[in-house]
Order: sequence, then structure tokens, then C-alpha cells
Amino acid sequence: MLAKLLSHAATMHLHVHFANSGATVGMLAAHYLRMTWSLTLHGISETDYPAGLLLPEKISRAKFVACASYFMQAQAMRQVSEEQWYKFRLVRCGVDCRRLAQIRASSNGSDIPKLICVGRLSPEKGHLGLLEVIQRLRVKGIDCCVTLVGDGPSRLEIEARTERLGLRDRVFFSGFLSEGETLAAIADSDILVLPSFMEGLPVVLIEALALGKPVVASRVAGIPELVEHGKIGLLFTPSDTAALEDAITQILNDRDAWIEMGRAGRARVKDEFESSRIARKLQRFFMDEQEHGA
Repeated sequence: MLAKLLSHAATMHLHVHFANSGATVGMLAAHYLRMTWSLTLHGISETDYPAGLLLPEKISRAKFVACASYFMQAQAMRQVSEEQWYKFRLVRCGVDCRRLAQIRASSNGSDIPKLICVGRLSPEKGHLGLLEVIQRLRVKGIDCCVTLVGDGPSRLEIEARTERLGLRDRVFFSGFLSEGETLAAIADSDILVLPSFMEGLPVVLIEALALGKPVVASRVAGIPELVEHGKIGLLFTPSDTAALEDAITQILNDRDAWIEMGRAGRARVKDEFESSRIARKLQRFFMDEQEHGA
């Protein structure tokens, strides 16, 4: 079906996001049509089972491979011989800063700082550790609430832990939200927290910064390439709940500092992650490939 659609559209080159089963379909369709193709690597799941089994073959057959972070480029480089390394290009995921600038908070704020955590409710996202931290902060008299945006296989476990820790009045489950609803929820919050054990370079971090929100995130994968510690957010060692507790305590104790971090984060995204700029960069790669016989 894909080959038929590409042929009908007289497509010259196929580009696929994520090296998963969709990329397998794209690789086979391009091979069938004797068409060049390329792909973008986003996150660590693309090097894990089962997608990782065919990653070397996909890289070998691709004209070029865009990587959303240096971390993902490094993971891909270890999968193939040095002769294939020339194919890798750093192409960040971009956001529409002008559109995001139009999103405004619908509330006037709250005396209780509002944290938000956006991500699939699954073990690798580290939600249980975040709950433990919120409970420990409350015992110390540091009050805050957190909204968990997303759904997934760990939801019942996370809800049960919330109940056991006595946090029903401070932890809220929004379930799955649309993109627009998620952005509105981030705009209504003060700080985005990402306690993940593994990631690539999450777009939600870029969006939060574009919305002027500071972030507290695990120092893992491509995240340190975006979040400059102490300037636009705070980083902590993944799985170290004491470090997460310290980071949240630090940012909650200085509202002026977190507001300044939000301003700096917005400026960083505008300079380096604006979608129109990223699109032009990717377009140049497409044109270069065509000029070289793609």
C-alpha cells in the first residue's frame, strides 16, 4: 500500500520518523520502488528489542540518518561499522514557538506550587519515585501538588501508591490528553517534572521550556543537551530519589529563580529548537541527497 501511494505521488525520496515497524515498512517500500530513503532516530526504544534487531540494516540502507540528540547518534554509531558513520546528522525536534506563545494560563495561579509530569504511565517513567518524593516533602512542610498527564499499564499501581501515601489531595490523574489539552495543562502549571529512567530527548521538555516553564529532569540520554543545569532547570541522577527531592526542594524555595529559569528556557528554545529553522535544516539534507543522485 505504501509503495503504491508513493508511486502514485511520484515521490523522489521517503523519510520516516522512528526506527520502529513503520521504518521497516518504509525500508521495504523504498527497496521495492528502488527509491532512496532516510529516517530520524528519536529515543532509546529504537535500539531496544524488537526495533533494535533491524536497526543496523535500516542504517545501512538509508541515505542519511537524522538523530534528535547526540546521545541517539552515539547509540546508532555503536550498532554499525565506522564506514556508516558519515550518514548521521544531528536534527533536533522542533516546536512552533509562535503558536506556543499564544497559549496562556487559564488560572491566576495558586499558593500551592503546581507541578506537572507528562508521560506514559509505565515503569521507565519513574512515577513511583516521584510520589515518594512528594510525600517526603509534605512531611517536611514543603507543600506542592502534581498532575500526572498520560495513561498506561502502571496506572493502577500508581493510583494505589498514591492512596497508600495519603496523597489523594495532592496527586491528580488527568488521563490521556490531546496535544492542545496537554499544552494548556503545562501552561497552567508552574514546573514540569520528568523523573524518567530512560528517554531520548522528550519533546514535552522543549514544549514546557517554550511555554516559559522551568523543568526538573533526570540527567539521562539527550536531556542534558537541552537542559542547562541551574539556568533553565535542574537535573538529577536518574533513580536517585534523594537527588530528585533536593532538586524539587531547591526550585520550590526560590520562586523568583524558577521564573527566571522559565524565561531563559523560552529564549533557548526560540534560538535552537524553532520548528521552521529545524525544517529548513532537514530540507537541505533532502536537497543534498538529490544533488548527489538521490
